[in-house]
Amino acid sequence: MSRRLASLGVLVPLLLAGCAGHPSEDVPLARERTVADQVLAFDSSRESGGDPLCGSRKIASREASLPYEQGSQGPAGQWTERWMVDRCGRQVPYLVTYTRAADGHLGVAIMRLEGYGPGVIPGGTIADPTLQLDAFLLLAQKDLSELEGGPCRGRKVSNTEVVSPLEGRQVEEGRPVAGQWAERWTLDRCGAPITYIIRFTTTRTGTTFSAEREK
Repeated sequence: MSRRLASLGVLVPLLLAGCAGHPSEDVPLARERTVADQVLAFDSSRESGGDPLCGSRKIASREASLPYEQGSQGPAGQWTERWMVDRCGRQVPYLVTYTRAADGHLGVAIMRLEGYGPGVIPGGTIADPTLQLDAFLLLAQKDLSELEGGPCRGRKVSNTEVVSPLEGRQVEEGRPVAGQWAERWTLDRCGAPITYIIRFTTTRTGTTFSAEREK
């Protein structure tokens, strides 16, 4: 079965000091227009895997994906929304992650999720679909930061494999609910394979993970 991989777009810094309302409230129209413009521009960019030949695209829907998580300093925090673009009649999903800095400024990461679903990340990862997405976003952001200003702005996962088996294991329905394990994830950086080691620690209340470039 063919798999279409998620790809990450550029990190778009939006200087929006003063938009400090809680994200569960109605989003100010000016900010919505700004983010919508960025999503539509990304969808039409050939360099990011979009389709510049489509002459009719619009935001079809927008909904909360991950709720607001308060940061440790002032208004700092993060939340995520799922956007759907109608690209000439074709529905293309996006994930928009907002990160508010302590000074109130807002950064936005836009990721295309076309084809994302259970098992879309290739290889032998034992992370569940939500954790796969979180790990992919972290890796793509880290790799983009490493080559800040470089011409390659897209990332895909080409393979995953478990390199340290689950310890202290508790498994339900084939997925770990407690324990620690490590995986090697290979990113496709515009044709160049880049590997990272991700270390996962999971409990019934949630999972934490860290990633480092494999030397």
